[in-house]
Amino acid sequence: MSQLKRQKLILDLLKVNGEVFSKTLAAELNVSMMTINRDLKELAKWEEVQLVHGGAVYRGENTLENPISIKEQVNVHEKKLIAQYCHTLIKPGNSVFIETGTTTLAVAREIFNIEDCQFYTNSLLVLNSLSKYEGIHLHSVPGKYRDLSKGFLGLETADFIKNYNFDVAFIGTEGISAQSGVTLPNREDAFTKKSILKQAKKTVLVADHKKFGLSYLHKVGEVSDFDRIVTDLNSNHPVFKEISQLTNIISVKKGV
Repeated sequence: MSQLKRQKLILDLLKVNGEVFSKTLAAELNVSMMTINRDLKELAKWEEVQLVHGGAVYRGENTLENPISIKEQVNVHEKKLIAQYCHTLIKPGNSVFIETGTTTLAVAREIFNIEDCQFYTNSLLVLNSLSKYEGIHLHSVPGKYRDLSKGFLGLETADFIKNYNFDVAFIGTEGISAQSGVTLPNREDAFTKKSILKQAKKTVLVADHKKFGLSYLHKVGEVSDFDRIVTDLNSNHPVFKEISQLTNIISVKKGV
């Protein structure tokens, strides 16, 4: 395969999957890691391709945020491990805010039965999931409905939560880096998360490894604004080590 055809194939894979890994590409295309890394560096000259540790991600302007229905099918096992760890962070009687997102949904499914907790959420998925259980103290938080988030966002949400001081808040994100902080592609989503961040005594950012090293336009805050980050990112990963200098980050990945 010629260099041009190989790079076009890699770009197509980036557009479809959102990311590629150097080792996987080298094996599938039967070329050396050096060749793949050279291809990725060439592609990274375009603004739509961003190099990350071990590969590259697609950052094209026409990249759309994936709907929740797609996100929910990704890294299911890893999200469950994150959620199981989060169970240890809640005490009976706590007031808990659960934000929109698939990792936060996984958390909700693990912690809902902790005794006498009050659960508040702006996520329609969390409401639908937890409403089937009897005896749970579940509160719906209002706002402007956003279908991509499957939740309620914006000024109405922010005004509502100003009346509360939650013991713990679980918040998700689309991008995390030591330089750019915690970021999202949607302004209302970032605004809502920022508002929740202010109203919680303990803030826990939950995110699978694919979110690290990514940066979006709208900023929620610095990584240091969160009391804890819970992830499946390998603790030996350079990004993990970089962020660990700024805040308390926990890896739930087995064998690390």
